[in-house]
Amino acid sequence: MQQPAARKTDYLLLLPALIPIAVLFVYPLIKGVLLTFQPTGESGFTLDNYIRFFTEPDYYMTIFRTLYLVVPAAFLELLFAFAITYFIRGKFKGKGFIAGLLIFPLTLGSLIIDMGIIAFFKPNGWFNQFLMGIGIIDEPLTLVYNYWGAFIALFILGVAFLSSNLIGMMDSIDPNLEQAARSLGASEFTTFRRVFYPLIRSNLLTVFGLNLIMQIGVYTSAIIVGNPASETRTFAVVAFEEAMRYFNYNMSNTVAVVMATTQLIVIAIIFALRKRGFVGSASTFK
Repeated sequence: MQQPAARKTDYLLLLPALIPIAVLFVYPLIKGVLLTFQPTGESGFTLDNYIRFFTEPDYYMTIFRTLYLVVPAAFLELLFAFAITYFIRGKFKGKGFIAGLLIFPLTLGSLIIDMGIIAFFKPNGWFNQFLMGIGIIDEPLTLVYNYWGAFIALFILGVAFLSSNLIGMMDSIDPNLEQAARSLGASEFTTFRRVFYPLIRSNLLTVFGLNLIMQIGVYTSAIIVGNPASETRTFAVVAFEEAMRYFNYNMSNTVAVVMATTQLIVIAIIFALRKRGFVGSASTFK
């Protein structure tokens, strides 16, 4: 039976949902973008904010500092999360407990994670005391208030986020596909490379991309356990500083627009790679 065509008046039913979105998101977004093309405290049109961003090292270096912090962390997070969730896929006793431990950092938030990192990794913390106690190091390692402090914080939260998604993805893949490959003589590695990985690849890249663009906006960890004056002076740190210290909202929005553009470029690259492989369901026979 053919469905009746929608009338123009039917679209009015979308207004209760569209109006809050327009007021709370679209208008502030457009207003923020327009501010980037205005002189500070004045009206008119100018590209001075963008020229300043891309000509002054204090600004344009934030692009490299942010990516240098986030990209290596994201790949390491993916490696660990994938390895652990691949190991615990399927049904077995204790899986729920392990999965709960993996996801638990997400319930704490970055602030509590950062405080825990300081307590655990500071020079006289448990980690350094343990390593010195067993004779691996003679002096404490400096793992907080620098690049590595922010890296560890991103790693903990990134592994938790990726694991929360990968557990369901891996369980959705029909195990009969792997069993069929093994019954035909494929080794475990060949089965993984030719059957399992191609089936999860597209979803894996999607979740990896989401995690990466979220971490590009890192702020709390860069401030608390990083070194926001140099090594972890990320996009969010500079944008907040411009807005709250110098009250230069035009430049703050400019930094935010450059950050958003960087995120879009990163996600476009990942989705371009995603399209080159199989995109579909692997749970047909379950």
